[in-house]
Amino acid sequence: DSNCTTSDSININVEDCDTTKNTFFIPNSFSPNDDKENDILFVRGSGIKNIKLFIYNRWGEKVFETNNINKGWDGTFKRKKLNPAVFAWYAEVEFEDGDKIYRKGNVTLIR
Repeated sequence: DSNCTTSDSININVEDCDTTKNTFFIPNSFSPNDDKENDILFVRGSGIKNIKLFIYNRWGEKVFETNNINKGWDGTFKRKKLNPAVFAWYAEVEFEDGDKIYRKGNVTLIR
């Protein structure tokens, strides 16, 4: 019968949350090609007190390490530019309120 109709309902619960508290971000790609855009990989976020960032190549060799949020990775290892590839990162981030987050991920170096 072409004259029948159906209806359904959905409930959406919205919670009030502060998205600026205790967050950090590491891009999934960067392009250290000296064009002054996206040349350095930085950890960015809100409420960060301390960081530890480690970058590894596909063989598990550590190619970069920092505990300074203002020091990013320029895509080099032992002062040599690395070829385009996917690198693994591991971050330990401590926030002003004492919370800590441990995360890992990948970043693609594009030339």
